[in-house]
Amino acid sequence: MLKIIKQVSILVLLVLILVFPYFVFGQTNMASSLQDLGKSSGYQTSSVDQYSVSRIAGTAVNIFLSILGIIFIVLMLYGGYLWMMARGSEENVTKSKELIQAAIIGLVIITAAYAISFFVFSRITSQTLTTPSGSGGGTPITPAVIK
Repeated sequence: MLKIIKQVSILVLLVLILVFPYFVFGQTNMASSLQDLGKSSGYQTSSVDQYSVSRIAGTAVNIFLSILGIIFIVLMLYGGYLWMMARGSEENVTKSKELIQAAIIGLVIITAAYAISFFVFSRITSQTLTTPSGSGGGTPITPAVIK
């Protein structure tokens, strides 16, 4: 029982060490210098939403996929460790092979789900956001060109 607790605590520690860099934020004074640069370039810098829902969702998906990638690597290492420590026991070799196969199948499913959702959402946003429909009659707004 003590061995299992030790292994789980080491696993949790490794996951925390690999996840902590996602919570490190950049310098706080960079925002003011970027706003000054935007003002001098002629862009609107006040009342601009920096954190839109899509950006937050994208960050959450990236963090989730990174954690799943870490879990995949840990499962592969654990399966390889079990295989190396099987010492000729066919039962342990079979168990480790099944673990490695399950990890690979899970990675393929997650990658396929991400690819399908990325494809669908990119098609939806390209269809709905690039060509406005309706007859507003106004002139289209074009972004400023920096010379």
